[in-house]
Order: sequence, then structure tokens, then C-alpha cells
Amino acid sequence: MKFSNAASSFLLSSFILNSVSPQTIVDVVVGSEIHTTLEAAVLAAPAVIAETLSNPDLNLTLFAPDDTAFAAISQDFLAQLITPTWTNHLVCLLTNHVLTSRVPSSAIEGRLEVEAFGGATITVEKKDGGIQDGLVFVDGVQVTAPDIEASNGIIHSISARPILPDCVTGSIVTELTSAPLSFQVLVDLASKAGLVDTLSNGSPLTLFAPNNLAFAKLDKHVLDFLNDDMDALVKVLTYHVVPTNLYLEEDEVVTTVESGELTITGTTEADDDDVDLEVNGIRIYASNLVGNGVVHRISTVLIPPDLVIPEPEPCSGFGCDFGFGGGFVCFSGSTTVDVQNKGQTKMSDLQIGDNIAVDGQTYEPIYSFGHRAPSAKSDNFVEIKTTAGNNVQVSKEHLLFVEDGKTVAAGSIQKGDRLANDVIVQSVKSVSINDGLYAPFTPSGKYVVNGDILASSFISFDNDSQVNVGGINFSNQWMSHSFEFPHRVVCHYLGQCKNETYDADGLSEGWGNYPLAFITQVFGLGTVAKTLVFSTMIVVFAAFNIIETTFFAYPVVGFVAAIMAMAMMKKNKNKNIL
Repeated sequence: MKFSNAASSFLLSSFILNSVSPQTIVDVVVGSEIHTTLEAAVLAAPAVIAETLSNPDLNLTLFAPDDTAFAAISQDFLAQLITPTWTNHLVCLLTNHVLTSRVPSSAIEGRLEVEAFGGATITVEKKDGGIQDGLVFVDGVQVTAPDIEASNGIIHSISARPILPDCVTGSIVTELTSAPLSFQVLVDLASKAGLVDTLSNGSPLTLFAPNNLAFAKLDKHVLDFLNDDMDALVKVLTYHVVPTNLYLEEDEVVTTVESGELTITGTTEADDDDVDLEVNGIRIYASNLVGNGVVHRISTVLIPPDLVIPEPEPCSGFGCDFGFGGGFVCFSGSTTVDVQNKGQTKMSDLQIGDNIAVDGQTYEPIYSFGHRAPSAKSDNFVEIKTTAGNNVQVSKEHLLFVEDGKTVAAGSIQKGDRLANDVIVQSVKSVSINDGLYAPFTPSGKYVVNGDILASSFISFDNDSQVNVGGINFSNQWMSHSFEFPHRVVCHYLGQCKNETYDADGLSEGWGNYPLAFITQVFGLGTVAKTLVFSTMIVVFAAFNIIETTFFAYPVVGFVAAIMAMAMMKKNKNKNIL
């Protein structure tokens, strides 16, 4: 075996006796004259790190950076890393140098990607051929002293630099920009407010990061206000930033950069994964360490309690269309539908493939859930009671069918209104729900809930039964059903969504979160641009609608039409030849 320097040769020779000694990995590191920085880092970390590396019941692999390796990175950052403020970052750095099994160099063949104890994916490679033949590299760094034995594992020493996972190299901004489908709106607003440099280089910082869905849930006039008022935008964004590393290890009240207060609740022991962490009552669905702090992901924008938001002004025309109005768009988990051969079944118990009543005695399969979040809560719901004694809890933007076959947003329904199936509304009130959020899709885009209320699978683009695009009125139901065509083809006709997955907000991955991210971006365009985008989409999906009706609903007609089209093409080709 070749070594890159004399120090490595000295290290190997000094450890020969360790192969037969009872020394643990920690004992070997402490006894090494060229791993003093690693020793200091291990001792500065929580005791569980040294205890793990000393555990006789484990058989670990440690890629051990020597003092030369640590000298290759910022000494200021290294100094702060061993302070209490950066404890979790230090743990992240150290544990991503450890593999949970013993891997001698002889077991390494070719190039492998392995998961380190700390969760990062690292590359381990043994070179084959050339002047580096037989040398082992980890994360692109050569192992200078391999196979140092310990009683509970094996050590490979490295000298060029430590392994550098994202938790110590990236920044808050790189974390956000690496996930544009989740955080593009936040990045754009931070750039507009001049906060990108602070979030990139400020340290230490904690950001409670609202995703694109969080901004889509804001009332349109609130989002417009933040875009138009720079002081308000800066106030809201800095209310999400805390000038320290928050690891959420205890319930506490913290002060933000904006000088407001955030309340952290729900913390518990690290081995309990069932407790929801919350900031100001908003669930934190994911957390990531980055080089200059911490990012906690949330799905609701935090509004400072002292921010004065103007009342919305009445408006009309296309500029006022296409607003969600805030909140999730779906039914509560206790809402029921009639499942064929099962009877009335709660939304929370539905499965993809269940045949549910869509009108009278007609049943259609659920081919997907646009939204399925069993533990979610929302205060954006209304409870509608009918004179027949039935009631339904539904988000304000969800479409319900009324008389004459029209659809309107549930939030616009009033006492005395007549719904489809001759159902009369007895009362309407705003409610909060905590039994989950569900939005099943059927091929026709409708289904009957709670016995007699005919509901759409879709949301309202506007509070009227129609939406105006470029001076032309379109039915909300028709437009939504047309836009849903690609999803319907893949999931219903091709049956490819039986095992669909959902993101942290309960949105169908690919079919729920991607379109929402796209629509959110379109909302930010000017009136003319929005008109062009939606007009193009309407033309394209209207064509898809015709194709679906012709080829899927009426396959014989579709087949005949295809034959006629090919015959016409052949006839025209013959004419051109003549």
C-alpha cells in the first residue's frame, strides 16, 4: 500500500499494535498524535458521540480526518463548530464520517455510494489501474492510512480535508433554491426584499420557510399588499428569521429578527417521532441543517400580530380571477360517500379503486387523491346543513353543484340556496376541522357526499359559477375537468396511480404539488400574461377533452374517425403526387 506522506506512514506504524489491542475507536483517536482536532471535536460533541464510538457491541467504520485535513477548512468555522450554538451541526459533521458496519479496504471494490450514520450519501471508491491502483478514496479524498483496527470497528485516516456534508457547506438560500417547486415564491420575495445576501451569508440563522402552498393559501389582497409594500414584505419575511440556531429541543418563546416573538411547542425526546413540532400553532413538517443555520419548513405564512393589512378593495375582471382565497381545498375526514357494496364510508377510509356514487345509482372509481392528509387541520372550512338533516364540512373554495347543473364555491353558498338534487340549504357557518383533509378524483369529476349533496372533485377559480378569461366565460367545472385530463389519463385510463404518494402537506406528489406550484407562479404574472397562459391552456385542454370523449368514451366512433382521417391523408397525398 502506498501513502501520500511520511505522517501517514508514521500513523500506520504507530497503530500496528492496535490490531491486537482492546482499544475502541475513541481510544485509538485519543491516543493518536495527529488526530488532536478530531479528538477535540468528539469530546466537544454531546456525550452520545463518544459513547457510540466506544460501544463494544457495535462494529463501525470511521473515516478519521487528521489535523492536516481539519487545517484545510475555515478555522473560524471550525472554532464556532465546537461551541454549544452549533452542537447539532458538529454532530452532523462527525456522524457523516461513520458507517454503521465494519468495512475494511479489502471489501471495497469499484465505486460505491453508501449512507453514512448521519444520513448523508457518501462515495467510497477503490481505484483500478494507473498510478492510483488500489488506493481508496472517500468523498473524493484519498484514504492515507487504511485499516487501523479497533476493538469495535476499523478506522481509515484521511488528510486532504474532512467529509463535508450539506449541513456544514450549504446556506439557507441554496437549500431553498434546490427545491424550486417548494420554495420559488419565497426565494422571489426574499430577492425582492433584498434579503438573499443575509440569508446566504448571515450566521447563525434559523428560517421558518413557508413553501409555495403557504403563499397560495394567502388571500389575494394580502399577497398583493406584500408585493406592493416593501416595508410590510420585509417585516413579514424577517418575522420568519431567528438570529441563532434553533434545534427545537424544548418548548420556548424566541425573538425574531423583526423583533416579534414565535412560540415553539410540541418538542419531545429525540426518539419520539409522533409528536408534531409547531411554531405559533403551525406544524413544522421538515427540518434541515445548512452551513449557516437551520431551515424549518412550514405550510402557512406567519403574519406578525402587529402588521396592519388593508381591507380588500372591490375589483372585477380577469385580474380578480384565479384566486384560491386561502386554505386547503377538500373535505374533512368525517365526510361520507356511498361506496358500492359497502355503503356510506368516511373519506378517511377511502382507497384508490373504490367505486363511489357520483349521481343516482351511477358509481365510478376513485383514481387518485389530489389531497390526502389524515392528520391535517384547517380553519378554512364551512359547514353546510340542509333541510333534509344532512350536513357537510368542506373547504370554502371547493365546488358544489347547485340547481341547473352549475357549480359554485362552497364559501359563497347561503341559507335558502337550492343545491343539486333539490336540496335546500338550512344554514351555513365557518368551522375549523381537525380530522384530516381529503380530495378524491373520479372520471366525471363529481360525487355525492353525505347522502344527497352533489360535489365536484375540483376547486373554484372564482366565486361565480363561471370564470372570465379574455372576455369569454367558462364554467369552473368544465375548465377544471379539462385541465385534469393528463392526470385522468395516467391514473384512470392507464391505472398508474394505485400506489401514489403524498408530500408533507398531503398533496399528491406530481399531480397535486407540481400543478399548484405552476399555478402559483402564473398568479404572479401580469393581467396580459395570465390571459395568454390560461387562454393557451384552455385551447390545449379543450382539444384533449374532445380526444377523451371521442376515443375513450366512444371508442367505436374514435376508431372510425381515425380510419377516416388516415384515408383523407392518403387521398391528399395522392393528389399531391398527381
